[in-house]
Amino acid sequence: MSLEVKNINKSYGQGDSKTQVLKGIDFEIKKGEFVILTGASGSGKTTLLTILGGLLTQDSGEIIFDDKPLFSKDNKAVDLRLNEIGFIFQSSHLVPYLKVRAQLTVIGTEAGLSKRDAVKRADELLKQIGLGHRLDVFPHMLSGGEKQRVAIMRAFMNNPKIVLADEPTASLDAQRATEVVEMIKSQVQQKDMIGLMITHDQRLFEFADRVIELDDGKIVNK
Repeated sequence: MSLEVKNINKSYGQGDSKTQVLKGIDFEIKKGEFVILTGASGSGKTTLLTILGGLLTQDSGEIIFDDKPLFSKDNKAVDLRLNEIGFIFQSSHLVPYLKVRAQLTVIGTEAGLSKRDAVKRADELLKQIGLGHRLDVFPHMLSGGEKQRVAIMRAFMNNPKIVLADEPTASLDAQRATEVVEMIKSQVQQKDMIGLMITHDQRLFEFADRVIELDDGKIVNK
């Protein structure tokens, strides 16, 4: 099983205002591999991750997962995001009226878990990341770092095959950022997931199996 990105191109605008953001992106990530995507602001990292998550469509090129197109009429993006892809955004995007445990259990039940199993899994994940004492509080009672940790665990709730993370440690201190990245890598390796994370923090590069660098919409190092 692998994720193959083949000649992905993406532009915004039209005519004289057209800007090509991605220019023939090619790479492959194998199962159990944790890869960091880096590059200067405006190099196309978030656009690429958003395309891989099915939230944006490329102009041309293919995304192949397990020898089949990742997104097709048979594989709808919304279903894949629920059942196959865990997406961690730079902001936590927690639901303000749901308590911490419920932020995860709603994902579990939507993905087919029983309420009991969803609660058990949510509690295990939250305890792993040091939030076992915050299960029954609302998002407004959490610090920025705590919110992001909830969002990270929410992405693992459906046992995804692909994990995509856009600067997930930006709001965390150095120690917590290291713990989070180690945990993401551990999950990816233990469960043979495919992991791709955007970060500018070079201190975290050591945890990656590979670092892919983008510059002006092109891969300059992989």
